[in-house]
This record gives sequence, C-alpha cells and structure tokens, in this order.
Amino acid sequence: MTTSIKIVGLAELQKKLGADFKRPLRGATLAIAQAIQHELTPYPPTTEANRPGGPGSRWYERGYGPKRETMAGVITGRKTSEVLFKSWGIERRGIIGQVLGSKASYSPYVHSEEKQAKFHGKRGWVTDEDAVKKVERDGTIERIVSQAVMHALGQK
Repeated sequence: MTTSIKIVGLAELQKKLGADFKRPLRGATLAIAQAIQHELTPYPPTTEANRPGGPGSRWYERGYGPKRETMAGVITGRKTSEVLFKSWGIERRGIIGQVLGSKASYSPYVHSEEKQAKFHGKRGWVTDEDAVKKVERDGTIERIVSQAVMHALGQK
C-alpha cells in the first residue's frame, strides 16, 4: 500500500517567506511514518490459537512458532517466528519520503488490507489501511505538519 500526503499551499508559503521546509518536512514525514508504525505493531490479545489446549492440541506461540502437544503430553514445535513487532523499520526515500515496512515474510498476511488472512482480521490484527486511516482521522498528520511548518518559521 502506498499513501501520499499533499500539503496544499506549501510552495506559495515557501516562496512568500523564503523558508526552506525540506528539513522540517523530512522530520514530519518520519514522525507520520512512526505514528502509523505505532498503530501496526501492537499485538492483539492472545486467543485460544496462542495457548496450549491439552494433549493433542496445536497452537502458535508468539515469538517462537507452531507448537503441539502429543497425546503423551510431550510438547514439540518449530522456532519459525520472525517476531513481527520487531521486524518493522522506516527508510527514507527521496527528499522527504519515507517507506514503512516489515522484514517478516508473513507480514502481508497479517497487516496488508489486500492480503490479510481472514482469521487474522477476526483476531484483531490491524491492517495497513486501518492504521493510515486512524492517523488521518485523529488529526496526527495535520498536527505534525503544522508543527514542522511552525518550527521552520521559528515559532516553536
């Protein structure tokens, strides 16, 4: 998913005030990416899918991977977890662009609006689109950009 933010009137403001907004806007786009990341990274509460259920049960242990308990009570598993919440990062692109992404191979099936597995949605995992909409709706973007412009103008 790619999201763009259009700041209306910035070119005119730069021209009129003779201020260079690139550095503060770079900080603003980073702060916006961090706000979106903050919405994506929390794990929803654990469910029965994350807990042992007794002999013969299978579950996914966060930070480890799939596990199962044999009828004899022996627990086995495979350490396959890529620790999703630690896999996120932000990379600068161009003058003020930022790219937020996860290195976990299964991240799209957990967080992508287009690819999220239905069971992840039912268990409360936030999609990329939901995270962006929340940051837009709660005024975070406007507040961050406003602060960046005020900082550029020397008005902290």
